[in-house]
Amino acid sequence: MSLNLIPARYRNRHRGKTGLQLQRELTQAEDKSTSLTAALDQAMAELTDLHVENADLRNLKAAADDTFVIQVQLIDDLEDDVRRLRAELVAEQGARAVAEKDAETRGRWIKDLETRLADAERRLDVRKLAESAVAITQPIPVITPVMPLHQAPFATTNPGRVPPSWVKADEPATT
Repeated sequence: MSLNLIPARYRNRHRGKTGLQLQRELTQAEDKSTSLTAALDQAMAELTDLHVENADLRNLKAAADDTFVIQVQLIDDLEDDVRRLRAELVAEQGARAVAEKDAETRGRWIKDLETRLADAERRLDVRKLAESAVAITQPIPVITPVMPLHQAPFATTNPGRVPPSWVKADEPATT
């Protein structure tokens, strides 16, 4: 009993294709291998181009991220400036309101002073008119100036003595 399961007539024989067929298949496989190698080289070149393009895109993304960071910082600075300017505006409006109120108060005060001045000028004009009317209608007599008591004509330096002007002379006796 033989352990060889292949019958003797099929041993050492090629099963199927001839050498020419194998040669053709080998040529076709080589052509396919060449075309696949060319396709692989082309794909590698495209991949290299994609890697370069990807690196460029990463650089652009990094630049865009930097730009966004800078823009965010600028926006934050602008928002801080807006808040500061709004606070200054509120303070300025408060100061302006106080100044307007003060100006209004001073304006009323000036108006009151002008009214008082006009009233005083009117009264002065009335007084002048009255004085001129009195001067025309009632002349003022000349009054002698007031003298000190010791210079008065009836004054005496000896108050215990009766002045002679007060003494009456005795009337002569008639018989």
